[in-house]
Amino acid sequence: MNDAQLGVLSLLLEVSANPKPGNVDREHEFSDLKFEHFILSAVSAYPVFEECMNRKGSIGTNFFNAVVRSYEVCGTNVHFGAFFLLIPLIWCKGKVEDVEDELKKTTHEDSLAVLTAFRICKPRVMDVKELDLRRENVKDEIVKKKINLYHWLKNSPKENVVAREIVEGYWRSLEGCTILRNRYEQCGDLNEAIVYTYISLLSKHLDPLVIAKHGLDTAYYVKERANEVLDDFSFENVRRFDEELVERGINPGSIADLTCVAIYLALKEGLI
Repeated sequence: MNDAQLGVLSLLLEVSANPKPGNVDREHEFSDLKFEHFILSAVSAYPVFEECMNRKGSIGTNFFNAVVRSYEVCGTNVHFGAFFLLIPLIWCKGKVEDVEDELKKTTHEDSLAVLTAFRICKPRVMDVKELDLRRENVKDEIVKKKINLYHWLKNSPKENVVAREIVEGYWRSLEGCTILRNRYEQCGDLNEAIVYTYISLLSKHLDPLVIAKHGLDTAYYVKERANEVLDDFSFENVRRFDEELVERGINPGSIADLTCVAIYLALKEGLI
């Protein structure tokens, strides 16, 4: 499989894994975000992933195109964070070590493409002091200061694991990749391995979407509960955790995005 195909497959495998506490999977969905939306969004991204793999356009324009295609077929935000993480990797054919240099080559036009994509699908984001996507004058600031993607992401808050991941060498996703491969080798069940990886990442990192919607205390609580489930891992305990998060409307979507990348990296290494 080429990198574009692996990118789509990683998105499909992530949403198909269940139970995945607080997130859409085969067992449950939200009133405005369905399982089928994730399938449609993943498939719609293939032409963009292929363009990206072949170094056509730029990182920013490919991200914009992936978000727009997804929004056109789904009418809602589905894979904003996952696309943001995967596009630079696919651009670099999975070579994590090349991403930083490629980001440094981006221009303020790439930043404007990300801003436009954000304003189309309006995903929930954390409050930030600098270059807040929701500010009216952020476009003028990007143009005036010629702020590229690397500079923008480098100044993101430490809790924003999606932005930090890209400029910090994807170390969380690489960790997830190792967890996934080891668990799959142990159990021989890909669904279990993906669920276990998701819980593992949730036990290690605060989710910025949870912070944005519910606050820092809730994000810490989710992390602690994930640790408890991991200490006594079983699908029964995972389902209880899932039911709790769904009942409280807690959706750790950024950790699901990291899980997508962990799957992609594991597939690159020959997982299946």
